Amino acid sequence: MSNLRTEKPNSLIDSPIVTSAEDELNRSKVAHYFADSLRELDASQGLVVGILGPWGHGKSSFINLMKEQFELEPTLTVIDFNPWMYSGSEELVNFFFNEITAELKISSNNQFAKVADWIAKYASILKPVSQLIPIAGAGLLGETVANAVQGVADTTNANLSASKLRAEISAELSKVEQPIVVVIDDIDRLSKNEIREIFKLVRLTANFPNIVYLLAFDRKIVEAALADNVISGRDYLEKIVQLSFDVPKISQPLLRTRVFSELDGIIAPVANPVLDASRWRDVYWEIIDPLFSNIRDVKRYATSCRATVQHLATEIDLVDLLAMEAIRVFRPELFHKLSDLRVELTSTRGLMSNNDDRKQKAIDRLLEESPDDIILIRALFNRVFPSALRYIENNVYGDNWLKDWRLAHRMAHVDFLNMYFDQVAPSELRAFRDSEKAFTLLTDAQALKSYLNSLKLELLEAVIEGLTTYEDRFSTEMVVPASTVLLNLIDEIPVSEQSGFFDISRPDMTVGRVVMRLLLRVEEESVREEFVSQILGQLETYSSQLHLLNLVGNRAGIGNNLVSSEFVEKAEQHFVNRLHSVPPQQPSREWDAWRIYNKVHEALNVIPLSSEQNPILLKMVLKTAKTTSRSQSLDSRFVTTEEHLAWDILTKLFGSDFEIQNAVNAIRDSLGDDELLQLADKYLSGWRPNNTFPSDSAT
Repeated sequence: MSNLRTEKPNSLIDSPIVTSAEDELNRSKVAHYFADSLRELDASQGLVVGILGPWGHGKSSFINLMKEQFELEPTLTVIDFNPWMYSGSEELVNFFFNEITAELKISSNNQFAKVADWIAKYASILKPVSQLIPIAGAGLLGETVANAVQGVADTTNANLSASKLRAEISAELSKVEQPIVVVIDDIDRLSKNEIREIFKLVRLTANFPNIVYLLAFDRKIVEAALADNVISGRDYLEKIVQLSFDVPKISQPLLRTRVFSELDGIIAPVANPVLDASRWRDVYWEIIDPLFSNIRDVKRYATSCRATVQHLATEIDLVDLLAMEAIRVFRPELFHKLSDLRVELTSTRGLMSNNDDRKQKAIDRLLEESPDDIILIRALFNRVFPSALRYIENNVYGDNWLKDWRLAHRMAHVDFLNMYFDQVAPSELRAFRDSEKAFTLLTDAQALKSYLNSLKLELLEAVIEGLTTYEDRFSTEMVVPASTVLLNLIDEIPVSEQSGFFDISRPDMTVGRVVMRLLLRVEEESVREEFVSQILGQLETYSSQLHLLNLVGNRAGIGNNLVSSEFVEKAEQHFVNRLHSVPPQQPSREWDAWRIYNKVHEALNVIPLSSEQNPILLKMVLKTAKTTSRSQSLDSRFVTTEEHLAWDILTKLFGSDFEIQNAVNAIRDSLGDDELLQLADKYLSGWRPNNTFPSDSAT
């Protein structure tokens, strides 16, 4: 094993390779050979091929390499079907046939136009019947199902039976010179019911001529999902999948080469990094190496520890840092337990002094609660926290070692262990894990909403901010559900106490960053506009609607030019007219109340507010028009704060100080007195702050 080198870092994006040029595992030849072998097989009765392997073994990359070969003459038509875009049997059938139909119509100069139309008709017949298809214990199209299909077909406007349509489709597909390849990837990432739905669909359509299904999945996961009391999952799978290829596991030497390459990239920006070669070999072999099983693990480790290592590599021993980051990434539960045992891990003891029973019990409890990591913990004690060896063997380190560990910046000294844990605080780690979970739910609005609502309110902003880490993995399927949930959540996110002089964190800005990155994944402006329209229709507050329009629009310093000027103009006009005629249904949730009515004022040149309106709404206007100014003297760290109201704006919105006075009285009579209303009273009495801020500076 060599020391870390200084080279150009590899990409840390956890995504499959696309071309042979990116193939560092030398799988291109095997993938191309397997793709060529499929061309030679008889697909006249259809063919189902499985690309098998555990999560992270490179199934998607292998399929992409096969597609390279499919693009060679004679070119094969490849249709990618994303199973994450549907929910339920009927919608699955609809999505599947719609995608195939659309692809066939644009492929090969309308060669498949006729069969595409028939497939669309066939889909309309099969949608209600899809619920009847058995998952196990019956033939591909048993007599019961065939009768059901025939019965539904007789009632359709097309007046064609499913069997006749199937015959027409089969006849046309039989004329195709080259097979059509349908790729369904990531099946093992679906829920149990969704996996069963996918295979129900494949069973229903598997024997169309010249249709080759390429299914990528983990055999164990899929077999478990398909199993029932009648037939085993493996037996059922063997009835469907006629040919399979197991993606080979990456060799350990090659995996280690990738680990060192990624680490080189992480360390490269660090000025004069120091690696203790005498310790690195043992720490790597005993602690880090056993935690890697595939390339995805390597990418995950490199991505997760990059910031921590680059920030602390010159402060804390690099070997310790790399070891603890591996524990943090792959054993988060153990990591949190170690954080609570800082004293136990670093306390030294003289030869004649007695062991501390409390500390011994704490370490015993750690070992009892981590039975699968006993070997890892022992290695960690031996190589990183030698003082802790006294709890598991007769090996004692005295106080004289503390000086050496301090000079070496070792985590064996509590000062450096505290530095590490305090830089990667437990709350931040939990937020990172929560963000990771939230990312997996971005395509499911209801699940994402439920999950975020289950978190503590004070964690929400950090969790949402953490989603930006995954922006390279955002997909178009996430845009509408995720953006809708996050924008509807803004009023629930607590505004942090701004004790710092330059603290400008705001929930709407945090959400806006994520929504903007989601929308940027949509390349076509027309599609982006359609998505924005869908999101607007589902937003529950005018404040979030205006925030989205500002985010995607063309206003200097605010908008990001994500949609056309015409689209924004029309959407804003609809927004203004609706707000002017229909007041907010939940005024207490209008987190930007002054700004939405300022929009009405600017667009229609009217006075939008009066004291006769809902007191809750009026109070929200005052509340959101309040700002806090900060000042700090040169000889003091103390920050002085002063509350302001955007009085010029309020005067425009209410028309006069007299009407504001009436509004304040109405609020006080209905909701009671408080500091906000007392601040308004000061302005009404003629008071103005010494440092007047711009009238549009309310937040």
